[in-house]
Amino acid sequence: MSKHHIMFEHESASTIETVDAPDFTSHENMSGWKARAVEDAGIFMFQFEIDPGAVEYPIHTSDEAWLAYVVSGHGTLYAGDAGENRTEGITYGAGDFITFKPNTPHGWVNGDDKSLILLAKVSHSV
Repeated sequence: MSKHHIMFEHESASTIETVDAPDFTSHENMSGWKARAVEDAGIFMFQFEIDPGAVEYPIHTSDEAWLAYVVSGHGTLYAGDAGENRTEGITYGAGDFITFKPNTPHGWVNGDDKSLILLAKVSHSV
């Protein structure tokens, strides 16, 4: 199991607390998509693990900005319109960064390898 190591200041020195990181679980009943998330230090991080042959993630939007990093794998990222139609696509691969500005329709299709994508946004929890 992965760990979440939390460093914080205590009595003018740093200390480390370690807890179990969340496991990957099925994402929104989408075959081939697994996800896990951690929220801390004002940041929400979300990780996708996508199997080869996973179903297409349909065109959708978020009202928040996200920054993604493709750790491994490749696929196609689609732009879309308000009617949830594809408008254009690009191939993404390991090492790429992807910025999603608020309210931009987009969708995904994974390639023929397992992909791992890390996404982050500003946390709104207090």
